[in-house]
Amino acid sequence: MGREILLIAVGGTAMTLLGIKASTKDIDFNIPLEDDFNEFNRVYDRIKPGVKIDSWSSNMIFSEILPEDYVKSTIEYKTNFKKINVRILGPIDIICSKISRLNDSDMEDIKDCIKYAHITKAHLDKRADQYSRAGNDRIFEQNLKYIMENFF
Repeated sequence: MGREILLIAVGGTAMTLLGIKASTKDIDFNIPLEDDFNEFNRVYDRIKPGVKIDSWSSNMIFSEILPEDYVKSTIEYKTNFKKINVRILGPIDIICSKISRLNDSDMEDIKDCIKYAHITKAHLDKRADQYSRAGNDRIFEQNLKYIMENFF
């Protein structure tokens, strides 16, 4: 890589780096800039690291479209990398990115993020309102309602 790129750890990767959970099954990154995304994938394909890394470009994670300000609320992660800047998605955004799918693992992750970051209903409601998705809005709203009624 000839220049520095920005990787934002998301999902279980973010939770592991924050110390919220002990480990994760895979590695997930959001890469905000398209040029960085292309460079990362070019190098990944060339070196074939032996570990699966999922990555999404722009302001996407899974089927969720992150709010425009999501990079500002990420958390710095210190590394020894010279050309890679690693940041961590904040707990409120980890929660919002998991609402649509909401499987058993996601529910545990959401509960753990709420506890870790002392997220309030009001804070979650406000941040969730800033999200959009490529998926079904009705499912997101139903799942958010379930979280609000059962996790606080």
